Amino acid sequence: MKAITRILVGAALVSPFAWAAGELAAQKPNGPAPAEAAPADGPPAPVETARLASKRYEEMLDKMQAAVEEVAQLYGNPVFLQVFTNDPGRASELKQRLKASESGEEIRKDLASLEKRRADLLSDIALREREIARISSRLARQRAALDSVAAAVEQARKAVEDTSK
Repeated sequence: MKAITRILVGAALVSPFAWAAGELAAQKPNGPAPAEAAPADGPPAPVETARLASKRYEEMLDKMQAAVEEVAQLYGNPVFLQVFTNDPGRASELKQRLKASESGEEIRKDLASLEKRRADLLSDIALREREIARISSRLARQRAALDSVAAAVEQARKAVEDTSK
């Protein structure tokens, strides 16, 4: 599963740049683009720059999503998490959170299994206690019967002694 995740992340990170480079090469004619040829007008307006940056960002995300979906289909659409970032600090933090989340889920599963085992053991203990009570009452009845037999034997012995005197 880790290999699949690495492949997906690698494909998601590399493929948009490869596609973007191919598209840029296909879009550029041999000469400079009209926007590049006319720098005399000054820098583009900030609103225009922001719109272009937003458009390029959306295109990048669309291409990354398409690449991830294509790779996921190749591997039978496994469950995975996709995060796109070029900030190593943020990526490290997200990895730690993911590990904590996974370990937290494992701990919850372990806790649930331990609670189930505890409930099973408590029911076993209750069953054994009922069994002990049943056997104790049976033992008390047998002792009482044995005591009555011992008393009858003792009475018979005394009767025999009295008749023999």
